[in-house]
This record gives sequence, C-alpha cells and structure tokens, in this order.
Amino acid sequence: MGFTDVIYGKSDGVARITINRPEVYNALRGKTTDEMVVALQDARDDDSIRVVVIAGAGPNAFCSGRDQSEDRSSPEYSGTSEEDFMGNIRRMPKPVIAEVDGFAIGSGNILAYMCDFTVASERSTFGQTGPRVGSPAAGFGVGYLSSVVGQKRAREIWMLTQQYSGQQAYEFGLVNSVVPHEQLGAEVERYCALIKNNSPVILQLQKITFNEMTQYAEGIPNPTERYAPDYIKSEEAEERRLSFIERRPIDTSKNLPLVNTD
Repeated sequence: MGFTDVIYGKSDGVARITINRPEVYNALRGKTTDEMVVALQDARDDDSIRVVVIAGAGPNAFCSGRDQSEDRSSPEYSGTSEEDFMGNIRRMPKPVIAEVDGFAIGSGNILAYMCDFTVASERSTFGQTGPRVGSPAAGFGVGYLSSVVGQKRAREIWMLTQQYSGQQAYEFGLVNSVVPHEQLGAEVERYCALIKNNSPVILQLQKITFNEMTQYAEGIPNPTERYAPDYIKSEEAEERRLSFIERRPIDTSKNLPLVNTD
C-alpha cells in the first residue's frame, strides 16, 4: 500500500508512523486511519521492531482530531478498514509511544492516551471537543481515560471541553514526560533505548496484563449505539459541526432532548 496521509519508516528497531496532514493540523480522515492500520500491522508482524512511535508532521500539531470538513456518515470520515486503528495500538505486542508536539485535541488526545507512553513538548496542548462540536464520542475510548487520570479529571477533560498545557497534562498523569521542544526527539529516543534494553516477551506480557484490567469494558456496547444511533444525522450534530467550521456561536435551539435509558 502506498502511503499519502502518513509517513512510515523503520530503523534500528523502531517503527515510526507520522501523520502527514500538517495543512489541517494533522486531522484524521478515513484514509489516514486506514493507512495507520496498515503501518501498525506491519510493525506488529516485523520481529525486528521493538517499539512504535506515533508523531505528527509540521510544527503545529500531533493530531487535531477528526477532520470535521468530511461528512461524518461517509467512509471518507470513518475509513473503510475493518480494523480499528486504536484497537491495533492496544493489541500491539510492542510498546507504542505518542510523541506529542503541538495540539493533541479530540481524537488526537485519545490517540495520545491510548498509547503506552506519551512524551510531550512544553508547547503541546491537550483536550477534547466532542460535546461542543457534536461528535458523539462515548464507550470504551472515553471511559478508558478514567483509568489514566482518574474519574474526576476524566470527566473534567471530556465534559468541560477545555484545553490543557503540556505541563498541566503531566500533572494530571496524562503524559509521562514533558520537555522543551528542542529536547523532544532526544527524550523519545531515551524511552526507545530503555524499552529496547528490556525483554520483549516480558514487556508483551505486562502490556497484556494492563489491558486485561480494562478489557471487560471493551465488550460493553457503546452508549451512542444503544441510545442515539442516528445522532450524526440530527440537526444538533450538523449545527455543531457547522458552527465549529464557520467559527460562529452555536444555535442551541437545535439541541436534542435527553435520551430515554429506561
């Protein structure tokens, strides 16, 4: 497969996947996530690879989330791969490091905290946007954050849709290390060297152990699918998407009523 939305390379036991859409702050579209699945599976199957690094191209962003200019109900938005790229990170038998420089917002923040390690520069910014832009994020990817930073912080990050500096993210436990921008590459290399010095199979078994602590939650049906399966087709979803793109106030008269969970 020829890559256009990502840059993929391997060297000295490290596979590096770089989201290569700097013109849109490395926002994800379906083609991007499809290519990431292919790269992740190649890294998984290559016995010479000991660690995977995921980064973003350009000076502004790691990943700014899903590309809201795409129709949310289309393959252009969600991709055509039968594999989930976040699931591939979780099931990867090798450690995965998010190298965050700039914005890690929305799906970009989820991507960062789904990785085994998150190393960030001081100029990084983290946060979620779903409730504000009408993206009906729910289920395991949302709930898993509580295992990273605790219930109170997770609810704050997801439900208040604020943005946090790299230093704040470090204090929350959202990132493992925060360093000046010019030291970010060296810090990631330090992590890679430490990983490569340890037993591959023991690291794999430890990752399985950590994953099993939350595995039960992966099997619970997504609340959006259970209670609001047509949300993305609603007036509220379209109004919030367009207000975000057009940089204007939200018409809250389009808000939907609460769903009946009885």
